Amino acid sequence: MRLHYHYLTLEQRDTLEQRLRATSPNERHLQAALQRLHQPDYGVCIECGNDIAFVRLQEDPDALHCSDCARLPIKL
Repeated sequence: MRLHYHYLTLEQRDTLEQRLRATSPNERHLQAALQRLHQPDYGVCIECGNDIAFVRLQEDPDALHCSDCARLPIKL
C-alpha cells in the first residue's frame, strides 16, 4: 500500500472533532478517535488508499473505507 496523506482543512478537522466529542460513547473511545483524527493518514481508505470523502467522514468519523470500497463484498 502506498503512503498517502489526506489533508483536511483546519475547519474540517474541527468539525469532525466536534462530532466525535458529541457522539463518542465513552472517554476511551473518544481519545482513540481523536488520536486517529490527528494521524496524517486519517481519511484515507485502508483498502484502496484513496481519500474518504469529507461528507462520508462527517456521517461516520470512524469510517475506514471510501464509499466505493465500503460497497464491495467482504473478503473472507
